[in-house]
Amino acid sequence: MAQTYALRYLTKAALSAPRDLVNSYLATIKPIHPTVLIFNCTWVCDARCEMCSNWKRGDRKLDMTFEQIERVFRSDFWKKIEIANVSGGEPTTRNDLVEICEVMLDRLPRLRKFGINTTGMTPKRAIPMIEKVAAACQRRGVIFSTRVSIDGVGDMHNLVRNVPHGFDKAYETIQAMREMQSRYSFNYGVSTTIFSMNLRDAENILAWARKERLDIVFNMIRFTEPMLGNTGLEQVQKPAGADEERMRQFFLDRVRMDPLMDGQNYIYMHYADMIANGYHRLAPCPFQSQGIMLNPDGGLFFCENSDAVGNVIETDPGELYFRAASQAHRDEVRDKKCPTCLSPCQMNVAAVKQVVPYVKFLVRATNEKRKSPAAKP
Repeated sequence: MAQTYALRYLTKAALSAPRDLVNSYLATIKPIHPTVLIFNCTWVCDARCEMCSNWKRGDRKLDMTFEQIERVFRSDFWKKIEIANVSGGEPTTRNDLVEICEVMLDRLPRLRKFGINTTGMTPKRAIPMIEKVAAACQRRGVIFSTRVSIDGVGDMHNLVRNVPHGFDKAYETIQAMREMQSRYSFNYGVSTTIFSMNLRDAENILAWARKERLDIVFNMIRFTEPMLGNTGLEQVQKPAGADEERMRQFFLDRVRMDPLMDGQNYIYMHYADMIANGYHRLAPCPFQSQGIMLNPDGGLFFCENSDAVGNVIETDPGELYFRAASQAHRDEVRDKKCPTCLSPCQMNVAAVKQVVPYVKFLVRATNEKRKSPAAKP
């Protein structure tokens, strides 16, 4: 099933390559409509994670209503979106999540890939929702992907998430997704955020995921107020000293040991590079010219490091996005925030849309693999 998903994704990416190249060129000349969207539909969450503070600001009264969301997505602004991801908080805490997803699927005519992130902490609520979204995507020919957050094995996960039996609950959700694949074609896996608390459990998480034959994505902790509300945690949760080097080596080992064409290796090389070079970003990002982020209260952001350029409840998103002042802010973000940004959001999309950096990565990754013990006679 995973191979089928990969083939479908690569086929769609190949078919859209000419348009991607045109968009990349046009974006250097003038602002273009976004092609990548992250919609944080709520900050309400069923976990109390040590590395994220979104749960502290979760307030259902501040979330856009379904009627407001439906009206916002009627705008012509979203017509070029190709990849959309719904996140939070915990998206499945919204009783209207399925209806929200169906609105997005209907109002994004060029959509080719749709994703949902979940804690997996409430399987009895989450699984019926995810199954309905998977079915809706399949009916529309849109590739669907979902990931369950796993930040440790057993007790470590429970400690990170501050949820009793959280690991067991997440595993129940994973097992349900595995069974669901007999009915729907979609991709599922797990994602892990590496930070000071669980760094030494990273190898255990990797071994567990491999034993379970689960696709796993490792992310390095980052601190961003618009996306995670966690800038106050940097001094506590960022690995430092020997732990920072341990983290760099972990990501470099993934590049050396995992399959060359594994798309995550591109991100892992990016992490290892940034730790080694004092956090100077070398990898491209689609949000510099083709991305947009929408928050639960209607705030519109160019990315997780930008300020809000306005609120879509009050003003059409296209008007907000194309304002001269908004585009000037994007330039400011590109100059001041992008050079040290750790975000992996849709970095693989950037690789598809910006071929040269990815080719350079393949050359470097091949050289790194030669340093792997497995490559030595």
